[in-house]
Amino acid sequence: MKKEFRKKVISERKKQNPDIINSNSQLIFQNLLKLDAIKKAKTIMAYLDFNNEVQTDTIINYLLSKNQKVVVPISIVDERKLLLSQLKDIETEVSIGTYGIREPKSEFIRPVNAKDIDIVIVPAVAYDTNGYRLGYGGGYYDRFLESLRDDCITIGIAFEIQIFDEVPKEDHDAQLDYIITEKRIIKI
Repeated sequence: MKKEFRKKVISERKKQNPDIINSNSQLIFQNLLKLDAIKKAKTIMAYLDFNNEVQTDTIINYLLSKNQKVVVPISIVDERKLLLSQLKDIETEVSIGTYGIREPKSEFIRPVNAKDIDIVIVPAVAYDTNGYRLGYGGGYYDRFLESLRDDCITIGIAFEIQIFDEVPKEDHDAQLDYIITEKRIIKI
């Protein structure tokens, strides 16, 4: 069931016009800035977008301009886990890595402990209005989210077409604190 659901949502997301993706990503960024927690956080983890996801470069560059520490994930395939690395310059420090996702180049890997992160901006294929996410199927984020401090805030960002009343989930799936789209902020 998860596999078919995931495939359907990815297919719908791929049909979006690039201009719509860009403008909706900007609206999501504006909604994200409405959260006080974003302004107060010292260390924020964000993903580097790919494959018609919500674009994150504007978010990352904004955080860097405010002297906030930005952390991005690197997929460690053989261990099916994420290595967390501080990013200081998105223009010069990243290249295409695992799964075709942008990651820091090896000379710019600066490991960060998950316990040092205040906010995580989480990617997903789909979310539901109860704060559950359907990821890409590798389990990387499910395992990673378990390692965070209890007071770490988790935020899913998505296009409205990725929001459902319910997504297929399992007992180990983490519930996020917020879901932000181009139209709304859902506080869980």
